[in-house]
Amino acid sequence: MPSHGMKDLLRQIAHEQVAAAETAQGPAAPQDIDALAEAVENEMSAKLPHDIRVYLSHSNGTDFNGLLLYGAYQSIDKPGPGGFWQGLIAANREWRETGDHSTYVILGETGIDLLTVDLQGQNAVSRDRMSGDQIESFPTVAAMLETYLLQHILA
Repeated sequence: MPSHGMKDLLRQIAHEQVAAAETAQGPAAPQDIDALAEAVENEMSAKLPHDIRVYLSHSNGTDFNGLLLYGAYQSIDKPGPGGFWQGLIAANREWRETGDHSTYVILGETGIDLLTVDLQGQNAVSRDRMSGDQIESFPTVAAMLETYLLQHILA
């Protein structure tokens, strides 16, 4: 199988969303990415992974074929285009209210998985959505995102 970069996968998803009359999220503004990094540090005592900064510079959130990757700033009170509300801080607040998810940062989700990193912004791991048990580890956050993006394009 050929290698697919995150930028190319996100471009393909945006193309498919536009073709299906769905809203594709554009790139996050650099100041929104910086504000997110500060909020992650202040509210979660965690570090925002560099690969998430790269992801956000291409897409400020992705909701496609059952894959949801969080954006930089969105919330229920401040949604993005198409009503997209799943910003990283807002989504993690929701997860932390409903379970013991304080030892990692959730970057996105599927119907069965949570895509996470530890509080240092490392150790990319998919976890069972219900139990939080580790399912698979990835060498980098980018590798985890690319794996899930490709799986959901092929779905």
